[in-house]
Amino acid sequence: MKQLLVPILLVVNLAATSTVLVLAMTGKLVAAVPMAVEGQAEAPVEEMKQVFYHEFKPELVVNFPGGGAARYMQLSLTAVTPDEDSVALLERHEPAIRNDLLMLFSGLEAEPLAGREGKENMRKMALEAVREIMKKRTGREVVDDLYFTRFVMQ
Repeated sequence: MKQLLVPILLVVNLAATSTVLVLAMTGKLVAAVPMAVEGQAEAPVEEMKQVFYHEFKPELVVNFPGGGAARYMQLSLTAVTPDEDSVALLERHEPAIRNDLLMLFSGLEAEPLAGREGKENMRKMALEAVREIMKKRTGREVVDDLYFTRFVMQ
């Protein structure tokens, strides 16, 4: 009986190994990694697009009107652009951008800016203002986004 057991186990092992190899080679072996279902589109891989940054220097300082707790705001802004040419355009038109942003910010009240939502609304207004200036002066918006890299209110 023992003499028959070893050859039988070898044949079973060989058959199992052969089956796995055939299934793997034909693509019918179910892998542990999830695969796309046939007919279902795979999720597109998002390409990392190159961006360029322009930091507005020096920082903007704005005085708040009235006798509130905050008297002034100091902030640094950085613009996100799609190419180096856009950075050059921002540099060329920076005086106009700084002027319009100072006018925009000085017309705001300090109280709403204390919270995150107020800061985000101000950032969106600043982005739209910069895009409008650039559209008027260059024919295109130039700026993809605008970040506050420093924000101080006192």
